[in-house]
Amino acid sequence: MIKLLNDFRGLAATSAKFAVSALACFAIVAGTVPADAAKRRTKTSAPAPTAEGPLTLMVSLQRQRVVVYDKNGQVTSAPISSGTKSHRTPTGVFSILQKRRRHYSNLYGGAPMPNMQRITWSGVALHAGHLPGYPASHGCIRLPHSFSNSLFGLTSVGNRVIVTNAEAVPQSFAHAKLLRPLPPGDPAAVTDDKSKTEGKASGAANLLLGVSPAHASEHEGLPDGLERTRAAVEAYREREIAMLEAAIAKAETEHNDLAGELKVANEDLQETIKAENLLQPEAGRITKRLSDAEDGMAASKRKFRDFILRAATLQSPVERSEAHYEEQALEAEALGHMNEFDLARADLEALDKIRAERREAVVAATARRDTLKSRYVTAQSALLNTRERLDSAKKAFERRKLPITVLLSKHSNKMYVRQGYDPVLEADISFADPQAPVGTHVYHAVDYSADGKDLRWQAVTAARKNLNVTKARNTGKSRQTDSTPAFDPAWPAQTPGNALDRVNMPDDVRDRLAELLKPGSAIIVTDERKSYETGKYTDLIVLTN
Repeated sequence: MIKLLNDFRGLAATSAKFAVSALACFAIVAGTVPADAAKRRTKTSAPAPTAEGPLTLMVSLQRQRVVVYDKNGQVTSAPISSGTKSHRTPTGVFSILQKRRRHYSNLYGGAPMPNMQRITWSGVALHAGHLPGYPASHGCIRLPHSFSNSLFGLTSVGNRVIVTNAEAVPQSFAHAKLLRPLPPGDPAAVTDDKSKTEGKASGAANLLLGVSPAHASEHEGLPDGLERTRAAVEAYREREIAMLEAAIAKAETEHNDLAGELKVANEDLQETIKAENLLQPEAGRITKRLSDAEDGMAASKRKFRDFILRAATLQSPVERSEAHYEEQALEAEALGHMNEFDLARADLEALDKIRAERREAVVAATARRDTLKSRYVTAQSALLNTRERLDSAKKAFERRKLPITVLLSKHSNKMYVRQGYDPVLEADISFADPQAPVGTHVYHAVDYSADGKDLRWQAVTAARKNLNVTKARNTGKSRQTDSTPAFDPAWPAQTPGNALDRVNMPDDVRDRLAELLKPGSAIIVTDERKSYETGKYTDLIVLTN
């Protein structure tokens, strides 16, 4: 029993020593695990992606993946979860319209949408969300949270987002019919030629004085003889604004002078009308004198007639003597009425002459007032239109560094151009082989060439157009329809090169676009129309599904 007790005590002591040792080891391990884990995280965490030049985000619904490209190629990628069959994510060509780190859906009960980047105002956006491995959203493009955070810091409003079914990859692309920018030019030469450029800008400003932006498209080209370089154009546009401001100052002075002259002319007209109106009472008085004299002469005539009838019956000398005096009185009264009539008629003739002069003065004052009024209205309209033109020119100059988007639509045979979300040009175009589809292709200018005289482009096919022919057939019990693809082997393939070959664009339009073209600009050739999603605060949007 004693031996057993001693053995138990020895075992307990050994166990105690082991426990102390084990606790010490656990403490060491516990103290080192966070540091080791942090070290491992530091070693394995990927650096934040960086990009050079304009970005293009390619979203593939079939692969459930987004890939980001810059001018050198792929930058980063991540899995996504797009819309379900009942809430499909639209395919097409979009751009980032709005960015918000914290955003809540106003369509789905305030659901959180972290790192939201909107691509349509109708509710489609890229944002962080749950990724089950298949399409599960209401149309948005869900991203892994960490990726959405880094992507938010990488992108900018205006970056292109292309949503396709199958995966599509932008490739370097060159083609003779791609738009070309103006050459860079020499800023020093532009400075040396300042007087010549100012003269041309002054002529353009005078030409545009009073021309509204809506009717100034024919004047937007550069003057003949001006070297077509980016440096020259920028200097010319800047001086054109200065000349427009000077022309407006001159127009304001003329407008104000005309306003003063018109005020004086109105005052003169009122005075001449007042002077003419002052003759009205006198004319009335003279007219009454004439009427009274006529009435008096008529009364005298009746009295003479009555007197003659009475005088013929007089017999006695006394009656005849009295009649003689009555006759003299009647003659005097008649002469008095006649004299008054003559005087009144003479006064009326004199007054009519004065009235005629004053009426002529009123007509002359009215004509002068109307002439000045017409000049004033013309000057006012010209001033307002030129102010509008100046405002438009300033806005165009402010956005001159922004890229443009050119949409060439076979559906409408139209070219639409936007810069900084503002429509800047629309023109008619045409397509060769109009019955054959061209597909939807995006050409992205990613950088200037080494000499700065051209652009480097990437191209990607966003969609190919399928044409189906519907045929009816009888199955015995019911009438059914089949849709079969319509294809002509002679049609050109729907490739970026063939699409550009088929576009016919006027040379003067190409010249105007050369002034606006720069890295970040995009050309979209498509069978589709300009989408209804295109509106205020959007770039040109094309839907392909």
